[in-house]
Amino acid sequence: MRRFIVGLTLLSISTLSINPSGSAWGQSSTNQQIESLQQQLDQLRAETNLPAAGQPVVYQQPAFPELAGVPTVPPLQPRPSAATAAAAAKPDEKKYPDYKITGVFQLDTARFAQSGESRLVLGDIQDGTGFRRARLAAAGNVSERGSYMLEFDLAQGQARFVDVWGQIKGTPLGNVRIGRFRQPFGMSEFTSVRELPFMERPTTVALSPFRQSGIMFSDTALDQRATWAMSGFRTLSDNFGNVYGDNGGLGTAVRLTYLLRDCGDSNLIHLGVGHSYIDPARDQLQLASQDEVTVGQQPNLGPGGLSVFPIVFVPPFVQSGVFNLDHANLFNLAGAWSWGHTLVQAENRWARIDLPTGETPTVQAGYITLRHMLTGEVIPYNRSGAVFGRVTPHCPLDIASGNWGAWETVAQVSTINLNPLFGLPSVTGPTGRLDSYSLGLNWYWWTNAKSQFEWVNGSLNHPSVGDSVSNTFAARVQFDF
Repeated sequence: MRRFIVGLTLLSISTLSINPSGSAWGQSSTNQQIESLQQQLDQLRAETNLPAAGQPVVYQQPAFPELAGVPTVPPLQPRPSAATAAAAAKPDEKKYPDYKITGVFQLDTARFAQSGESRLVLGDIQDGTGFRRARLAAAGNVSERGSYMLEFDLAQGQARFVDVWGQIKGTPLGNVRIGRFRQPFGMSEFTSVRELPFMERPTTVALSPFRQSGIMFSDTALDQRATWAMSGFRTLSDNFGNVYGDNGGLGTAVRLTYLLRDCGDSNLIHLGVGHSYIDPARDQLQLASQDEVTVGQQPNLGPGGLSVFPIVFVPPFVQSGVFNLDHANLFNLAGAWSWGHTLVQAENRWARIDLPTGETPTVQAGYITLRHMLTGEVIPYNRSGAVFGRVTPHCPLDIASGNWGAWETVAQVSTINLNPLFGLPSVTGPTGRLDSYSLGLNWYWWTNAKSQFEWVNGSLNHPSVGDSVSNTFAARVQFDF
């Protein structure tokens, strides 16, 4: 407003100053008006901090413009270049390849109590302590759609392959995996060893293709209520994924799952089916299973003990020995019910074996597992893998604060029956039927550390010796990252 008045005053002065005509009285009156206006102008200059006449006008922002009632004027910024503006607008691109290092170790101890008949069939099983697994892995991505895994186990005699594969996701055929990996067949096989409720997988693992070298297509469906996977592979592979032989050496596996009920991890029903066809290289196969606990040692002392082989360990309770066959078909049915803090999981499977002599014996295995979280946690369900996953304690272990982690009770009945093979041509092993009854207590210290305690009662039926009993008491400490 003051600036407006000043401008108006200056305009008036200019008007008067350029009118040279007029009377003497008019000229005197005009001079008086000019002097009055000049005085007003000087007063306004003083009040508004305007420079004196003839000096340039320079704006100075007050130290506290909000108090002076004058709007602030931000300093002028240089105009960014086009490249700088584009870089600022574009988010940082992820760089490939990337990686992360993971690992797990499991330190086990076991004691065995055998009946006389058990010693007659199995020998004197030695107590033991040792590392069941000591694994290191590198996993990551080579592109937005390409990933990989290289995992090795250093605990059992020598470094050996575990999972070594590359994968492409989001293809028209789903996710494509190539390398050595667990074949899609059963629920217990797809469950990570880090998350098993017992120290070992059930006896059913003897009737599965497990890890082989091949190619797999897989994906989820129906908003992750269903999964499907199918693979083709070379079989039987050694600990480094190698297969050698002219005859046979091919196999397939298929697994389908569906959540019949899906109301969250604490209220669901899982169903699954699996099939595998195997035609082993050199037309030979061996079926064997321990009693769900294993420890071992390199037996040689002195310099010979520095080598990695041989290893003595808990003997297989049932085994067929190596025998000739044409091919075999494996079938699996799986089911699980999660309700609150309780989980029931079961699988039943058969192997129909076609022998060169024309016989087609069928061997069978199965298990049922009951789990209950005493401290109120829910056992999570992994929808991409269609298995149950890692328990996270509500109150991680901190004894000083009175937190004792999470506690879980587990019970299991498992069975495997190889007696239908007994007495058949080329079957040299003692075969046998094993029924295992297990009780366990799992103590989850933190998300990535736990200890397990279990008792296993193994009832073995040997077709030529009869029944025997072995009791195993075992414990484990596990850390992973």
